[in-house]
Amino acid sequence: MEQQTKELAQGTIQEIHHHAPLTSAELACLWRSNSYYDMLGCIFKHLLITLEDPDLQSTIEDVVSLLETRVNRTYEILRMEGQPGPKGFGDEDRDLTVPRLFTDSFYYHYTLNMCWFGLLLGATNLSHSVRADVRNFYTEALMSTTRIYNRISEIMLEKGIYVRPPIINTFKEADIVKKQNFLRGFLGERRPLLAQEVEQLFFGIRTNEIGGALLTGFQQVAKSKQVRAYMKRGAEIASKHVNIFSSVLKKEKLPVPMHSGELVTDSTMPPFSDKLMMQHVVILGSIGIGNYATSVALSLRHDLSVSYSRLIVESANYGEDGINIMIEKAG
Repeated sequence: MEQQTKELAQGTIQEIHHHAPLTSAELACLWRSNSYYDMLGCIFKHLLITLEDPDLQSTIEDVVSLLETRVNRTYEILRMEGQPGPKGFGDEDRDLTVPRLFTDSFYYHYTLNMCWFGLLLGATNLSHSVRADVRNFYTEALMSTTRIYNRISEIMLEKGIYVRPPIINTFKEADIVKKQNFLRGFLGERRPLLAQEVEQLFFGIRTNEIGGALLTGFQQVAKSKQVRAYMKRGAEIASKHVNIFSSVLKKEKLPVPMHSGELVTDSTMPPFSDKLMMQHVVILGSIGIGNYATSVALSLRHDLSVSYSRLIVESANYGEDGINIMIEKAG
């Protein structure tokens, strides 16, 4: 009898565990993921229809299929809990009949960057999830994103278009920091950059170059004068950030990473609505702020941490203005 009671109690615990309501973190992750995947699906469908390089075809096809599956799955989990899902993008937000806005070179770098962001966001979403079905969803998302990331990396390496981080000189053996001037970056002699500081500068350049190209393309096709001005301002900010990071590497006599080939065409026909483009830019801006915050934590030289902190404020102000435009347009 006692054993039966224990088994019944254990079964009740398991039932509660498997049917526990979504936590606030899980709800936030699913909402954020659904909106992000839906938006990316529109972008990659345009890429799929307009790309010319056959080596990229199957990869982009897989990306489009994965994004559709993820959008459906996040909606399904939310509906099962009686939760409303985000209002997605419709046919009015994309036009698959217009010419390409970006080149195949951009498609490669953009896909690589989106995979990189997907790995960062996916790990965060998984670590914030408790329920088994939500954890399983993000585990599979991470695995599939990893497969795409490795595949696109291999293709780019074979074509010689993968932009590698700089190689630096290293010491023969490890040492211990003994003086406070290790942190110095403004006055006096500066120490050479740490590998992790070079890493952050490199990725800051890479993401801002591709982000700047995206903004330039969006500026060409936006219908609203206000949105065009916002995209132009963003492209200028991205260019400024690239120059800041590049100047640090040049002072250290390190190579500045550069992609090859044109990234944006001269098309002025919009493949996406202003609403979709604005949301894309605002989301990428928030990811960029998170990346800069990581850079602050990993950059021990004072001049670097101060620069990143200043750029975070500039990026946050730009993002806030974007949200205000979106609210105004929706009203």
